[in-house]
Amino acid sequence: MDDMETKTVSELAELFGVTRQAMNKRVKSLDPKFVEKNEKNVTVVTKEGIHELEGLYGKVVTAQAEMLEKQGSPSADLALQSDDAASAAYEMISALMKDKNAEIERLNSQLVAKDQQLTVKDSQIAEKDAQIKKQQELMEKALTDQTQFFTDLQEQIQNAGNVESKGFFGRLFKKK
Repeated sequence: MDDMETKTVSELAELFGVTRQAMNKRVKSLDPKFVEKNEKNVTVVTKEGIHELEGLYGKVVTAQAEMLEKQGSPSADLALQSDDAASAAYEMISALMKDKNAEIERLNSQLVAKDQQLTVKDSQIAEKDAQIKKQQELMEKALTDQTQFFTDLQEQIQNAGNVESKGFFGRLFKKK
């Protein structure tokens, strides 16, 4: 528009550095006294509505826009807007990259900690496996010893039974 009395949703989105959809949603939530239709039947926000949006976004754009309009030349306006937009975009991207790098560092440190925990758990599992194997070997030896003991005991019982059933002379002359 030619003055700062009204601005379209697209113009406001550019001034505030947000998407047109986000600005459109914000404009729809404004009080109807701040919104009107222009001669092309396009929704525009009044100067008071713009001040209301400045309060909501915490950013003052009316002074910047008025300064751009007072400088007059469209090429200067375009150059200032593109420089401001480029620097704003660069700052936004830099901030996002910084946040993402910090997040990546945090996640990497978590991965390192998890890897250390897994190494400890692997050694504990290996130790338990060795203990279980040794215990199984001991149980197997105990079962073998027990089986041998019962076999020897049965033989002794049988031998004792055979010896007792023979008389004195039978044992002496080993008769069956």
